[in-house]
Amino acid sequence: MTARWNLSLLVMWTVCGCGGSSTSDSSPTPLRFVDVTQSSGVTLPNVSGDPHDKLAIPATLGQGAAALDFDADGLLDLFIANGDAFAGPAAEADAGPALYRNLGNWRFEDVTDVSGLDFDGWAHGVSRVDFDADDRDDLYVTVYGGPNRFFRNRGDGRFEERSSVWGGDDTFPSTAAAFFDADSDGDLDLYVGNYVHYDPADPPNAGKPCEWRGLAVMCGPKGTTPAADTFWENRDGRLHEAGERFGFAAVRPSYTLGTLAGDLDNDGDVDLYVANDSEPNYLFENLGGGRFREVGMLRGADRNEDGRSQAGMGVDLGDVDNDGRFDLFVTNFSHDTNTLYRNLLTPAGETLFEDATYTMQLGLESYSYLGWGARIIDIDHDGWQDVVVVSGHVYPQVDRMPVGTSYRQRNQIFLNRGRTADGRTTFDERVPPPGDAFELQNVSRGLVVADLDNDGDADLLVVEMDGPPTLIRNDSRLDGHWIGFLLRGEAGNRDAIGALVSVEDSDGQVRWRQQVGGGSYLSTGDPRLHFGLGSAAAPVRTITATWPSGKQTVYRDLPPNRYWLLQTSSPTPEPL
Repeated sequence: MTARWNLSLLVMWTVCGCGGSSTSDSSPTPLRFVDVTQSSGVTLPNVSGDPHDKLAIPATLGQGAAALDFDADGLLDLFIANGDAFAGPAAEADAGPALYRNLGNWRFEDVTDVSGLDFDGWAHGVSRVDFDADDRDDLYVTVYGGPNRFFRNRGDGRFEERSSVWGGDDTFPSTAAAFFDADSDGDLDLYVGNYVHYDPADPPNAGKPCEWRGLAVMCGPKGTTPAADTFWENRDGRLHEAGERFGFAAVRPSYTLGTLAGDLDNDGDVDLYVANDSEPNYLFENLGGGRFREVGMLRGADRNEDGRSQAGMGVDLGDVDNDGRFDLFVTNFSHDTNTLYRNLLTPAGETLFEDATYTMQLGLESYSYLGWGARIIDIDHDGWQDVVVVSGHVYPQVDRMPVGTSYRQRNQIFLNRGRTADGRTTFDERVPPPGDAFELQNVSRGLVVADLDNDGDADLLVVEMDGPPTLIRNDSRLDGHWIGFLLRGEAGNRDAIGALVSVEDSDGQVRWRQQVGGGSYLSTGDPRLHFGLGSAAAPVRTITATWPSGKQTVYRDLPPNRYWLLQTSSPTPEPL
């Protein structure tokens, strides 16, 4: 422990953007990422309070985005949330979000004005969901101070607000949200994470700055009143608040920034993970019958290996060591580390999470950064899932003194190097080559990872504070093969949230993916499940889809390097 801490002290004084173990793109199939923002037309100016002092808590949280195919043309479009500015004690209402239609060839058209989505409000998070099970992508948007907005996709290029009909329109300071079938009744319920009760007319510390490492900075969230999260049960197509009955209200309110719904204990139902700022994270275990209990401490997923609470922001789930159990990755504050919780099975058959951040070589590499959006995905198609993290500080003042970090930060890719000789899974930080989009330094928040040109690799949209987003095209030359699946589940859960897909490739290697609710930071990515296959070029031997109902469908001998539609209603996959 002492040796590790001494190394961390050294990292504290390095220039942000450097790290420990790293790798450059000198391999035969290097990764290459290109910033195409200006030529694409995706240029929404972000507004998040005063860009200079950031003394108001909502002004530091930023916004998210979503990838959705709102016009059903097979190309993923983009919706980006936006904040606002304070005018005295109230928030102004003139910034607005944006909906961009994907025209192909990396051109996007701003169709916000005719979409029905041009609403007032300080928005934070975006969830894409087919709530009414009509095979069209709807949108749920969380709003600072509420009400949260629920928009139904009419199918004619326009959306209509259905908040008062569908529910979920609370007026808390909401951030993250996760749709999932909490009671296994076949429809989608909703968990909404809320952050802090902030009154601009009566701010913390009487509006005076607080001190952090000798700097006068924003106060919070410590010392402020956390807002209780809410849970909404779906009854016949309308959401009703039911947190107490389901067991979610048994915990004390915290400062929620990240939510993720997925099966974390391999028992066939969906659990819920909540990333809290400055407080222990929550893991709600699904007991069945619409009952949950909080087991974060019991399962080892609430704090880091030192037993210390961190400042959870974004969260994602993935099987980084290819053992069939799903691990968790949580982004945290600077002068700390992002955390990788490895999912283990005890001899007694119980799930236990182990903080494997340092053993997997992800600790020192994130110490200077303040992480937000995160995604676990096989970005180089070698068959091992990598980690993408976007970062940016909350204090502009850190650039005034040498405190071991910076306000603008570059984003990171951690490449999974598979198992070492002693059986460990390790990562290397990728060092971007000159001109690469990952050289850029911004104040990043939301992260959408989606294949926007349907070529099989992962492109990225990053929501930047106080400026336009960054749209990144993946121009990598990859030798590895891949396969992807769009799932269509039963009526009520057409998104198949909670489904598990396993793939046995032509070399006999088995890999697993889940369809989750929530994840990343305030954002929703590509709805398709993506598998890197490495050198396995022959048709994929076996694909097994375990649907949320427990039904299994097995498909065989599917050619790789393309997307397939899998439906509960058909035993035959369809090429996309």
